[in-house]
Amino acid sequence: MSTPTERIVKLVPQLPAKDIPIAERLIKDRDFCSLKELIDSAIYKVKKSQRSLEPKEEYKNIDLEELSRLKSEVDSYLVLLGED
Repeated sequence: MSTPTERIVKLVPQLPAKDIPIAERLIKDRDFCSLKELIDSAIYKVKKSQRSLEPKEEYKNIDLEELSRLKSEVDSYLVLLGED
């Protein structure tokens, strides 16, 4: 069984490419509140892009289901930390 942070790290590659290094730094710094904001922003941008007539290339192949799993893992971890 993996730890919450291991599951989060495993799902980070589901983020848009430019957000991955930021997410990795936030995890290293243990700034999970900012990580949650980054993920929420990514989900918003991906949904908006995928709904448009001409989706941005960087968001075309993002799996929203996996991105939602990442959000869920971070949200759950924040609850465990008492920082929800």
